[in-house]
Amino acid sequence: MSTALTFHRLLTLLFVSFIFFGTQFLATAQTSLEQLDAQLKLQYSAIEKEIGAPPGHENPPAYRLMLRSWQDRLANRFAEAATTVENILKLNPPNAEFWGERLETLRLYSQPISSPDQRTIFGDSEVQKRARVIDSPAAAYSDEARANKIKGEVRLRVVLASDGTVRNVFPIKSLSRGLTESAMDAARQIKFQPAIRNGAPASQFATFVYEFKKGDAIPYIPNTVF
Repeated sequence: MSTALTFHRLLTLLFVSFIFFGTQFLATAQTSLEQLDAQLKLQYSAIEKEIGAPPGHENPPAYRLMLRSWQDRLANRFAEAATTVENILKLNPPNAEFWGERLETLRLYSQPISSPDQRTIFGDSEVQKRARVIDSPAAAYSDEARANKIKGEVRLRVVLASDGTVRNVFPIKSLSRGLTESAMDAARQIKFQPAIRNGAPASQFATFVYEFKKGDAIPYIPNTVF
């Protein structure tokens, strides 16, 4: 057998091996991505459940302690979800920018409670002038939701940033059939004048509610934080 023929067969073998193992690697990565995405959905559900069950005021002496414990649990749940997204990013998903934005949001909400002097984003009671909404587009009622007669509300926690952009949109109460995504898309289009703190534009946390009944949902700001 000639040297040239042997070399040709070797190249063929290497090429076939590369295709086989490359395919196996991609299949494994896809499986891992799907598993991590499923895990993240469960973690999101746990966050939503935790937010929906804050401590009551029935026992005033212990309320502050119970509130801090609840806040710590909530921060830990956000941190766990952030770890899952970090693992997703290690797999180099095609939509890395989307996952990077989600990681930034989860890390923000996983931060422990601290004094305003240690933060760059504030609650509405921590600013001298609250952000003022100028335009808040309605969220579209999807055809799929209409066909399935889905009703209810989507609640979003967002940051109205000092530069006039809406950031860190997170669903603290969600709906199926594309309504959560529709509300998030609409929230990102909100126009506002930033809050003022110490005489300068400041970033402020805000909650928006999109109530879907039979059509598009116009957002409003609830009286409660969540």
